[in-house]
Amino acid sequence: MNATCEQIKKAVSEFSLVKACDDIRNGMLRLATPFQYPNGAVVDLFLGQKPELFDKWVLTDLGQTTAWLLDLNLKLWTTEKRKQIVTDICKGLDVTQEGGQFQLVLADMKQLPDAMVRLSQACLRVADLAFTQRLRVASEFNEDFEEFLDLADASYQPGFSIQGQFGKIVKVDFKVKGRRTETLVQTLSTPSRVASHTMSNEAFSRWYDLQPHHKNFQFLSIYDTTNDSFRDDDLARLNSVSLLMGYPAQEQDIKEVLAS
Repeated sequence: MNATCEQIKKAVSEFSLVKACDDIRNGMLRLATPFQYPNGAVVDLFLGQKPELFDKWVLTDLGQTTAWLLDLNLKLWTTEKRKQIVTDICKGLDVTQEGGQFQLVLADMKQLPDAMVRLSQACLRVADLAFTQRLRVASEFNEDFEEFLDLADASYQPGFSIQGQFGKIVKVDFKVKGRRTETLVQTLSTPSRVASHTMSNEAFSRWYDLQPHHKNFQFLSIYDTTNDSFRDDDLARLNSVSLLMGYPAQEQDIKEVLAS
């Protein structure tokens, strides 16, 4: 049965942009939206009046998006490229950035639904920078380690794939051939403690799936020692299924292990 435009309008009209509303200490109203940050946290917007704006209203995220990214060690103001991305997002949605806050001004309460959608969209687009940062850092570390292998004159193959014990093809970053031993290498790098836990679990799953091949290969997990984002329990778990070494802190030891 085909839906009609009237049915669609009726269904959408029953959808609320405000899931909860309450007063906060500064006199503003907190509006819980149906939107979520990448980790599942609700996007809260705050509505209030400022004396200098007379009868106008201000809708703002009160810096929560910036704070969420700071928890991932991602600062919006540290690179020109990142600042330009944020500027473009705000310009496209007619949202202003004031310090760490994203906000817009309403002349009439009738503008609230549209303003909530635009501001929420801006918050989510900015928050999505967390994904690009994780991929960029991991890629850069992987490239740095490949350069290390090349300078060490190692015989290696990037992006090596092999079938795991549950029938799934498992891909690791490198296969390195030493004098007597072949080593499978997985690299791990991220500035985020939240992302590092996920990354560690993914690496653990790879090594667990490849356990039947342990008699033919040496397993080596290489984590980035230029930041302190990896949890001790995650590293200990990886150490139970593979050799665990830090780069560049253990550069010479890694050379010896791979050359063996």
